[in-house]
Amino acid sequence: MIFKNYSESAALLAQKIKDEFDGNFSLTFINPESETFAKKVAEYLNSTLDESVHPQYLVIIDNGITPSVEYNEFTDEIRKNHPSTDIIIAIPVIPESEKATLSQNCDTLLYLHADPYFFSVDQFYEEAKF
Repeated sequence: MIFKNYSESAALLAQKIKDEFDGNFSLTFINPESETFAKKVAEYLNSTLDESVHPQYLVIIDNGITPSVEYNEFTDEIRKNHPSTDIIIAIPVIPESEKATLSQNCDTLLYLHADPYFFSVDQFYEEAKF
């Protein structure tokens, strides 16, 4: 296990986002299944999920369950409509094998742990709850 629970990884990911981008960002999520996790990260950042605001940085928060190929269309649409916005994908855990694909879909890939033996997101949590 890497994290005690999702709240712990949300807090750590929020701190990493804050350290990297110092408040000039909007937060969103790609997969409805990661909405709760994204809201928790936003809470730790004293922010909200609001993709309608397009600052310099748009942070796409995911809990790690969205396959990297699903980002193609989502990030292409953002680049088409907001070419000056940098896209950041923020995920607590990712498969080592998907780092390259995820990196192609964003300007910055933030993650807490990449693992070559990634079978399930829950394998990285002592408790699979908030």
